[in-house]
Amino acid sequence: MMWNRLIFTMIILILAGRADTATSARGPAPFDPEKALKLASPDGKNVIQFMPVDGNPMYSLSRSGQKIIEPSAMGFSFKKESRSLGKLELLTAGISSMDETWRQVWGEKQEIRNHCHQLSVSLREKNSTRRILNIEFRAYNDGIAFRYLYPQQGETDLVIMDELTGFNLAKDGQAWWIGAYQDNRYEYLTSKSAVSSLNKVHTPLTIQSDSGLFFSFHEARLVDFASMTLARTEGHHLKADLVPWADGDRVKTDGSFTSPWRTLQIAEKPGDLITSYLILNLNDENILEDISWIHPYKYLGIWWGMHIGKFTFWESPTQGATTENAFAYIDYCADFGIDHLLIEGWNKGWTPAWYQNAMHRFSFTEEADGFDLKTVTDYAKEKGVKMIGYHETGSNIINYLEQIDAGMSLYQSLGIHDIKIGQVGPRLNMKEWHHGQFGVQYYREVLKKAAGHKLTVNFHEPIKDTGESGALIRT
Repeated sequence: MMWNRLIFTMIILILAGRADTATSARGPAPFDPEKALKLASPDGKNVIQFMPVDGNPMYSLSRSGQKIIEPSAMGFSFKKESRSLGKLELLTAGISSMDETWRQVWGEKQEIRNHCHQLSVSLREKNSTRRILNIEFRAYNDGIAFRYLYPQQGETDLVIMDELTGFNLAKDGQAWWIGAYQDNRYEYLTSKSAVSSLNKVHTPLTIQSDSGLFFSFHEARLVDFASMTLARTEGHHLKADLVPWADGDRVKTDGSFTSPWRTLQIAEKPGDLITSYLILNLNDENILEDISWIHPYKYLGIWWGMHIGKFTFWESPTQGATTENAFAYIDYCADFGIDHLLIEGWNKGWTPAWYQNAMHRFSFTEEADGFDLKTVTDYAKEKGVKMIGYHETGSNIINYLEQIDAGMSLYQSLGIHDIKIGQVGPRLNMKEWHHGQFGVQYYREVLKKAAGHKLTVNFHEPIKDTGESGALIRT
């Protein structure tokens, strides 16, 4: 990523202890806006304020002088109380600027401007361990973001048990939300109610504030971390709630970690949330050298017939995935200008009770009776139609990862460049949330495997999109 960095402030060195010593006798120190570090968006409207209060990092946010987020907590608690961070002091701080344009491989807009100001702060424990916690804030015209960076400091098994990040909204509002911790993840209708009535919800969380502004809380660049849901603590105050592992841990680390960006998009009209590219701008640039095989497409599928009972997924007199049916669908695609065809149920392993059978095992290379993958693929090529591969894991991730290379190699050998991958089931491997750290790691491993075989991926039962919707080219 190319940065045009303009340093606006000199590095600030803070002497330990003086302010806290002076205020300790009077009780907890208040959040003092006059003493806080300030970061403004390029247009000057969105202003973040940050300062440690009694050794605890806190931030607030305003837009055009109107409070949006009142002083809110930041930080983490770790496994074993003795290992949690102690009181922190500000060690260094600096402000920089970014202004660049990059190009999407695909998307509704080709060139996107990434223009923001950044505040980087380094905090250090006051106790004898003297550990460091770094925080980066970014202020955009269409919102703000921040993330935590914890460097390696001699700890090899640091486990995050809670993220303390709060979002204490200054005003209530109407929220559009999907409840968190449900078996079908995000596949529910959106509900609408007051922020002050929420329990635990997924992001993105969209809000029409009583202030008249529109907000969307989310996260960007979700890598090797648990997904963030939002829990209401009191009134219209929200807090980060990390999706746990089956054993209760939230994030397992090797002693260092970089959190996803915690994001808040801000708009004066609801449509401006749709045209905001803040989430995309916070992701890493493309690392793929060859992107010539990545293309958007429209497709037809042999799959809905199974859901309405016309066909079966499994081998039967009404089997959907047969060579004969595939030819008919290919002809239909060719006649109506539909360039891709998805065929579900082409492989061995489908039975009438596949969904009920826990840890069901599919084959990702062996064809079902009555279906010839190469014959179908060759016929599709003659008709100018491309095939979409299909892998249904049944959430048996152990079985899938044992076969993933063979399954993807098969598709690549046939000239297939697209695949749909399903993770049907309430838990991965019968125990882990799809959107916990285990799931995040799994989805990313699959994406890396797919990229190595030049396959684009359409995840079914997916992890939520946090901005990696297309490869990025920085210019």
